Amino acid sequence: MATSYPGLKKVGQFWHYELRVNGVRLHGSTKATDIATAKKVLEAKRREALEGQYRIVSRIPTLDELFDLWHQNHQSVFSQRHLVPVECIYRKWLHPALGGVKIDQVGGPAVDAIRADVVSGGRSPRYANNILQVLRLLLNYGIKSGFIKVMPVAIRMSRVQRKPRPVLQAARVQDFFDAVDRSAKNPHVALIIRMMLGVGLRESEALGMRWEWFDLDRRTYTVGKAKGKEARILPVPDWLWALITVMPREGSEWVFPAEDGQPHRPQFCKKTLQRVCKALNLGNVTQHRLRATFASLHAEAGTTVPEIQEMLGHKNIATTMIYVESGLEAKRHAQDVLSYRLGFK
Repeated sequence: MATSYPGLKKVGQFWHYELRVNGVRLHGSTKATDIATAKKVLEAKRREALEGQYRIVSRIPTLDELFDLWHQNHQSVFSQRHLVPVECIYRKWLHPALGGVKIDQVGGPAVDAIRADVVSGGRSPRYANNILQVLRLLLNYGIKSGFIKVMPVAIRMSRVQRKPRPVLQAARVQDFFDAVDRSAKNPHVALIIRMMLGVGLRESEALGMRWEWFDLDRRTYTVGKAKGKEARILPVPDWLWALITVMPREGSEWVFPAEDGQPHRPQFCKKTLQRVCKALNLGNVTQHRLRATFASLHAEAGTTVPEIQEMLGHKNIATTMIYVESGLEAKRHAQDVLSYRLGFK
């Protein structure tokens, strides 16, 4: 039996490789006992050396290494609200199964196994899709960083039935505000909720409102630090403006300062919304669903989609369409109009 091959030599039961790339000597164990596997390892080491700009360490990282690089480079870009769920999903599901695998070797069977483990463990297909979205996020980052040229595996999402997302109907808004006023323990909560629903602000934008961004003459508010990095000017409706103008300034630059003088923390209104939604049987109307309610009520009132897009601050009109929910009353009105045109009314 042969104990050597160009670039390979058998030492004990394992084959060892040795090659030179631009004068750099690379050597080590292939950890393979058969010549066929050892040859594949030899070629992989040669390719890694070339793609790694002639360094001994390969440029192609493992999924763990790629995640650590992604996390390090995005800590100052993404909020903890985005980073924490990604990190939790990665540590729980992707790290055990694929953490030590080089990203160009991630294959379909391993992805299918993760999906099967998630679903068999009692999780929903939607949750499995969230895990696969994190994997796709990381692999796309690997492509963007130049580690790989193409996606190594086709990641297909499971088809899930879209659940209707709750929004407030126009007829229930006043009852909703009354319940908020009764339930809120901090007076800022009621007005912050009104700003999210009445002007379409994100939660972070409402919490970080500044007095200097109000225009008293035009009755507008300029969102000075928006998600899209572009300021947008929003007209404030009269009913909401009347509440703003009677608020005490409290000597702070912030409209809603907390006890430490800084804006309130994220999820400041969450518990109040949960109590009100439970009492009125509204479903899970979160802070973000208030923004969707703003878009939907405007659509029902006849506001054009481009105008809604501008107020929401979306760069893509397709994003705006996700926010615009067609309410039951709007559908009933559409049916009545069609019935009239057909001569039934």
